[in-house]
Formats: sequence, C-alpha cells, structure tokens
Amino acid sequence: MLVKAYSPLLKLDCNSISIYRLSHGPRLHSPSIHASTSSSSSNDPTTNMDKSQSPSVLRSRSSFGRLKVERVRTTRPKELVVQVPTKNPPLPVDDDDVVESPPPLRKWTRKGSETRVGSSNKGWNLKYDSPEPDSTPRTNFSSGSDFFSRKSFRDVGYSDFMIECLRKLNFQRPSHIQAMSFAPVKEGKSCILADQSGSGKTLAYLAPVIQRLRQEEIDGKSMASSQSPRLIVLVPTAELASQVLVNCRSMSKSGVPFRSMVVTGGFRQKTQLENLQQGVDVLIATPGRFMYMIKEGFLKLGNLRCAVLDEVDILFNDEDFESVLQNLMSSSPVTTQYLFVTATLPVGIYNKLVEVFPDCEVTMGPGMHRISTGLDEVLVDCSGGEETEKTPESAFMNKKSALLQLVEESPVPKTIVFCNKIETCRKVENALKRFDRRENQVKVLPFHAAMAQESRLANLEEFSNSRPEKGSQILVCTDRASRGMDFAGVVDHVVLFDFPRDPSEYVRRVGRTARGASGKGRAFIFVVGKQVFLARRIMERNRKGHPLHDVPSAYELSR
Repeated sequence: MLVKAYSPLLKLDCNSISIYRLSHGPRLHSPSIHASTSSSSSNDPTTNMDKSQSPSVLRSRSSFGRLKVERVRTTRPKELVVQVPTKNPPLPVDDDDVVESPPPLRKWTRKGSETRVGSSNKGWNLKYDSPEPDSTPRTNFSSGSDFFSRKSFRDVGYSDFMIECLRKLNFQRPSHIQAMSFAPVKEGKSCILADQSGSGKTLAYLAPVIQRLRQEEIDGKSMASSQSPRLIVLVPTAELASQVLVNCRSMSKSGVPFRSMVVTGGFRQKTQLENLQQGVDVLIATPGRFMYMIKEGFLKLGNLRCAVLDEVDILFNDEDFESVLQNLMSSSPVTTQYLFVTATLPVGIYNKLVEVFPDCEVTMGPGMHRISTGLDEVLVDCSGGEETEKTPESAFMNKKSALLQLVEESPVPKTIVFCNKIETCRKVENALKRFDRRENQVKVLPFHAAMAQESRLANLEEFSNSRPEKGSQILVCTDRASRGMDFAGVVDHVVLFDFPRDPSEYVRRVGRTARGASGKGRAFIFVVGKQVFLARRIMERNRKGHPLHDVPSAYELSR
C-alpha cells in the first residue's frame, strides 16, 4: 500500500513531503477499488473518456475534513494517497468509487493483520486478502511460529543444567540459528554464525560455549585462572559489551555458575585489573581496550578456549582491527575456537574470514540479510517541490517537519531516531525539545559518541528499561545504537532521519524494532533526491523477501 501525506507544520512549504507505505503482505484488495464504472455519474470527467486513450489510473476524491483522500484505481490496485486540502474543489465522483468518509484522520495505526487509517471513531479499514495472480507477496522466512526451530533444546543437544537455566530465563524452544549452530559450536569448531537482527545470535554462541566450559570444569579439564579467561568476546561498542555481560550474568544466576566481566574504556582501570586477577571465565572487551591489556601484560591468553567476534562486519570496518585479530591469534593456543557472529555477511567480509580460517564452518539462518516480517516500512520523500531550492538546509527543515508531524499525530511510547552525524543528532534533539519544552509529551534522550560515557549509558538504561506512563521516549542517536543492541522493551517506531550509507546499516537500523518471534514495529525512512529511488528498490526487495546484500554463493560456501 502506498500512503502519501503532506505536512503543514511549522508553516513551512512542505507540500512535497510524502509518506509512502509499502505493505509486506499480499497486495491490497478492496471492493471499492474494483467497483464497476458502469453506473458512474455523467458528471465524472473520467467516465466520458475514451477507454483506449484513458490513463491507467482513475482518481476519485472525497473530503476528510482537514485532509483529502485520493483513491487510485489501477490495473494492480494497491494505493491510497492522503493530501492536504487545497482551495480547488474536489472532482465530482460516483458513489461506487469512494468509501464513506470517516471523521478527520488522527493517525495511522496497525492492529493484527489489518492496516487501518485511524480516526476518532469509525475507521476506514483496508484488509489484506488473497493476492492477485500478478502480485508478488513478500516471502516469509522466520516470522511467528516459524521463528522457532521444530526441535526442542533437548533434541538439539543441550544438557539438563542448561535446559533448566534457559527455562528459568523463559526460553522454551531454540530459534533457528540457535538450533543450527549448537552442535558445531559445542564441538569446538570455528564457525560463522549469521542471521537477521533479533534472531537470538547471542544465546546461539553463549549457551553451547558455556555448556562446554562448564562440563570441562566438572571433568577437571579446564578452569578459570588469574588474568587468563577461557572465553573472550570482542564487540565494537561498550554498550554492546554491557549487554552481553547482562546475558552472561543472567545465565550464571540461573543455575550455571561462571564468572564474567567487561573491559572497556570509561571505567576505572584499577577495578578492572583487580577483577581480572581474581580469575574470570568470560571476558567481554572492545578491541582498543583488549589491545591495551595485551600490550601491557595485564591479559594472558594461554588458557583461552574460545574467542567470539560479535558484529564482525562492523569490527572489520575499523582499519586497525586486522592487527587486533593477528594479536589475538598469535597470543592464543592453536586449538582456540573462533566464532564470527553477524547480522550481515557481505562477500568481502566472508572472503577475508575464510582466507584466514579456511576450515571455518558457515551457519546461516533463514532471515539472513532480510528484515523482520513483522516490520512495516514507511518511505518519506523530503525532497521538496520543483520550485523549492535544493539545499542541505531545506532538506533538514523538510525532514524536521515530517518528524514533528509523526511525533504529534502518531505518538508511541518508544521511538529511535537515527542520524548519520553527531551534529545532526544535536539539531534533531534541539528541535524536539523546542517542540515540547516542558517534556509533557516527549522525553528526548541523546545517544552518541560526543557524550560522556556515563550520560550515554544512563540515557540508554532509561530508554531500555522504563516504559513511560504518558507521552513518548525518543532516543536520538548515531549508528552506535544499531550495532547489536537489543532493547529490553518494545521499540515501536524507528526513524531513519538520515538515509544509511550502505545496505548493511539499513538492515541494522530497522532491526531495532519488530524483533523476535512475534515482534511488530514500523520504520520511517526519510529520503531526499536520488535516495528516493534507492529506498524504493530496497523496500521492493524487502517486500519480495530478497536479501539486501549479496550473500556468499553456494560455490563460495563450499570451497
């Protein structure tokens, strides 16, 4: 479905701001769109046109008070357009071509499989029906019950103590990636674990490795020693390190005892060294702090059994990371297991990994390089009209107006706004704070690298673990928040205020919502100029279930 809306906010000329909504289900089926034109009024200019010369789109309009709705009939009906009313009177139409006008539109809402253009009482309901013969419904890969494997934890090979631990943490069945990866990871094989955001990859590597380490400790084969952890997890950000630590401590408190700690910048080094000297099983670190600990002799890897590189595609974006990997390999026993975890696996990254680890197995989940099937995408064209001067400033003003309209007309408890630059984050933060100076409706929480780490973590903690009783929480951030973060509460909306620089980043950003087995969410993608075409291509691939990135071919995976 295509929805187009124009914003009158801030008294800006925003007549060119458009909202496109492309459904993921079968094409829209509505009796009003298929209505026969044989009974059309003679006053309708479209009915008197020669059919051989008539356009493929027949338009009919009806007033919705503040807004005006334009129904579009095409050979493949799927569009609904909402526009700001103009001074020109609506075209005369036939009653069969339009649906009774509800009261003024308030917001767009979604309920189950029904997409509704919301109103104060009676709504205009547009339900998905069976697809037309020429339509291409979006392929479902791992949604709803398909998110989970048909096998139980016991069928996969989890031990009794691990099954009991996961039961206490409310895990009843493994996801696809958890079931597929358990056997090779538990056997100590080096693997690439790849699946879409929110598929459960952290547990996919933690559970089998911890089970193996715990069993080795019971059998007396290995145990934690001073300054020498048995498992190291390298992650790109301190926030992701803290998140992995939370998962480790949850497991250790649920019946599988082991010690874990984080080593990152921004915390007291003395405390970190004291904890490390006491001996830990699991060490979670960022690459920079890991290298510092190695060079200064504070960290020894002679006891290392497994090294995990989480979000490995992001780690490789750092030009210094290959030297970090070389130091890790040269300081570790030759029997060390290496696990590479990612939501996106571009061919270039894959080739780098198999060049260094030729025996590495690849476990790729069914949602690889795809977005969640519970995600609605909304494309917002902020280019401006033909008469508008195209400048970065005008583009920002148009996008700001669209964002404020969204916040005002479709308030939700939690929204993440992604920007490409820290400077843009600050401008968006200021605009939202001016919009609601008393924070009665909106609580703005900035999150980017220019902030002090304590403030950044405090905002992340508030956004993740609190649900506002009224109003909305809006996390304004850079890509730092898209790198593996799994927010504890449901994220209702994700806004891509700036278009991402590559498809991988698109997948990670929109993957902050609609997570897990039954997750639902909506992503608003703001675009200008040439970005419109690219975004439409991305959304079309998503609708068809195609991956956004080229994945390694069967030939490459079998080499």
